[in-house]
Amino acid sequence: MALSGVHITFGYSIADAGDRSSGSALPFNATGSQTMASAGTSTVTAPQAIPGQRPVLSISAAAPIFYAIGPTPDATNGPRRYFDPAAQGNREDIFVNAGDKFAWVAA
Repeated sequence: MALSGVHITFGYSIADAGDRSSGSALPFNATGSQTMASAGTSTVTAPQAIPGQRPVLSISAAAPIFYAIGPTPDATNGPRRYFDPAAQGNREDIFVNAGDKFAWVAA
């Protein structure tokens, strides 16, 4: 079944030097995920940072979107980012802060 809407996964990536990653950071150890069929704000949140690991968010979308990250994200009024899966690839991974949520609207 093809993805409809947006799928997100919060988890961790390895941080080799304190809380900074060095080199390529791959997401691992998923802590929460959600598929959002329509625009809105996630109910899952980013995990707490732990030594040697940093919270990360993986985003997959069926179509271009604007999205925002934060404790109370607003993808309509921003600040927001743009993600086009056709131009940027199947997934976008970004570092986030503990407790962050994800919000999106169609682009």
